[in-house]
Amino acid sequence: MPGLFKIMQTLLLLGLFIDKLTLASEAHKHKGCFSAEELEDGALKILRRNRYLKDSHIDETQYHKLGTKKTCPAVLHSQSVDYNNRSVSPWRYSIDSKEGRFPEKIVVAECLCTGCIIVKGHGHHGAEYEDYGYNSVPVVQSQMVLMKTECTTDPGKYSFSSHYIKVPIACTCVKARTY
Repeated sequence: MPGLFKIMQTLLLLGLFIDKLTLASEAHKHKGCFSAEELEDGALKILRRNRYLKDSHIDETQYHKLGTKKTCPAVLHSQSVDYNNRSVSPWRYSIDSKEGRFPEKIVVAECLCTGCIIVKGHGHHGAEYEDYGYNSVPVVQSQMVLMKTECTTDPGKYSFSSHYIKVPIACTCVKARTY
């Protein structure tokens, strides 16, 4: 059976390699020419076809401004239904906006702590503190975005080039590196 495992492992690695090649070949392709009126609809169709768009409107009142002051909470909110408030590596959501990018606004996670919140003890007598022997780090996901460019073949119209960006979607706790 060790031979079968090796074959399956090789096939899995080959499949991952081919998937990466497909993603790489999709990036930077121009996606047709659109008038200013057709631009957003064209972008939405391309993004939907590539399964990278959620059909939800972003309510900016629920998010923080990217880069505003953030603080590590002294206590975890154990009763919260939201993972980001109960995590030992808590995070908040902010909006990253970039004109000429589709989608223009992307919700991103920002880690609130440098270390991780460690709980010592149980119940109401437990102490919580930030431990710098651990690091809060973002968990990222690749997302395709389209960048607006002027159409070279048809002045006054626009095209898109696709790019893959890494979007922080949550934070997790890892052991700090030792050198």
